[in-house]
Amino acid sequence: MADVLLEKVEHIEQMLKNPNGKIDNFMGFEEITEPERAELNSIRQEIQTGDSMSFEDVFGKG
Repeated sequence: MADVLLEKVEHIEQMLKNPNGKIDNFMGFEEITEPERAELNSIRQEIQTGDSMSFEDVFGKG
């Protein structure tokens, strides 16, 4: 079970790294506040420049 969960999280991580990913299409996006939008834009910039941390960097290897 843990392997399946880790695989899905890694898949999501790869999708988020995709510069063409559409965060705007997630349900509820239209309801977020301006500070939350600014934070998402900051995260997008970190991902595009490679300044983000991988899942393993944060949580270690399973």
